[in-house]
Amino acid sequence: MSRNKLTISILLLVMLVGMALIPAASAQEEDKYSVTAEEAFKHANANMISFMAGNAPGFENWTGASIDPKPLELYDPNGKKLFYRFSVYNENKLIGTIDICADKTLGPSVYDIVFDPEPYKTAEAMKKSIEIAKSEYSDGKIKSTNLVVYSYPSIGAMTVVKDKATGVEHRIFVDAYTLEEVEDKPATETKPGVWSLYDKILTYGKENNLKEWQKSDELAKSIEQKAANKGVNINAAITGENIKKLSDEGVVKSSFTGKILDINGIGQERSVFCGPACIRMVCKYYNKPTPIPTQETIYMGDGLWSWSPYTPRIHLGSQLMIL
Repeated sequence: MSRNKLTISILLLVMLVGMALIPAASAQEEDKYSVTAEEAFKHANANMISFMAGNAPGFENWTGASIDPKPLELYDPNGKKLFYRFSVYNENKLIGTIDICADKTLGPSVYDIVFDPEPYKTAEAMKKSIEIAKSEYSDGKIKSTNLVVYSYPSIGAMTVVKDKATGVEHRIFVDAYTLEEVEDKPATETKPGVWSLYDKILTYGKENNLKEWQKSDELAKSIEQKAANKGVNINAAITGENIKKLSDEGVVKSSFTGKILDINGIGQERSVFCGPACIRMVCKYYNKPTPIPTQETIYMGDGLWSWSPYTPRIHLGSQLMIL
């Protein structure tokens, strides 16, 4: 080989190595804000301790509970990882789930806490979405199958299949509760559909969300360190003795300062009616306004008030917290 050819070969090799070592800008940004499962696990444990030690409603029976360190990874329909869903067990019984944001740009780390959840049929949903994709696009290539929050709070399996001839990608959704196929159509005011919770949250401002994540991270690290100083491992099952130690000695201060209303619970008429159901309970308690609006009226607003189902909050099931 001539010297010129050797020099060119070396230059090409250096360029190729350099390209392999320099990730794309989008990948760098995604890694910068992404949260690892281990990091999310610490946040889940720290917040569980905080609520238990603070006597928050609904956590009375969580003494002895522990969190499975292996979460479900929930994605957004846009392909980005959205939440880590951790299962909480007490004596091998599923008593709750905790959703931790998988991206720091989504705001506070804890997005959702649910008591006594109904288990998802995850394996069946993923299998069915793949079967439908193969059936409807027999010449297509399946790119991925993930669990997604396709219409918050609805969870399902999403299979992405690419048409080999046209290059067009198609999405197949199957609900993880009903195992029914969901049409890949945008949601309307009257009909549910597929929409991106990730994109909705980001409309409230990335920078502010990053500040809220930072506050959550500082709180989680503070609780972990203070618990460690008292000989309490927050990653282990939380005993009544440890909770008493942490709350009595002021390691974890109460996070609940509200009032629990003496009122019978009202079930959600639709899966997205968590807020309206809670608001209707308050209306019934105070008997205002009259007539008491329906959950549908509350959800649509109709001049009563405005609220957003996209705002991060703690989903306390049948318990009602007035903060």
